Amino acid sequence: MADSASEEDSAQGEDTFLYFAYGSNLLTERIHLRNPSAKFCCVARLQVVCMGAKEHGLPLEYQKKLNAIEANDYKGKVSQEIEDMLKKQETKPQ
Repeated sequence: MADSASEEDSAQGEDTFLYFAYGSNLLTERIHLRNPSAKFCCVARLQVVCMGAKEHGLPLEYQKKLNAIEANDYKGKVSQEIEDMLKKQETKPQ
């Protein structure tokens, strides 16, 4: 999902990273307490975060914790890249 970052952000080099926020960390003021340079990138869906964790071989314990988070069934707009990932996942044979 790093491709979702703007060109300006990628030009900053390796000092940047993408962070999945939920709950109170969605508040700009809250996330800026520990990371004043944080910038909003895009809205994602928990399902995509879980898929990425599995695809990149993150520890199984971490994957279990992600999968245990109750989704809020957000139905709003997300990036086309995320929509494409979800469609691709739906068409994969299980």
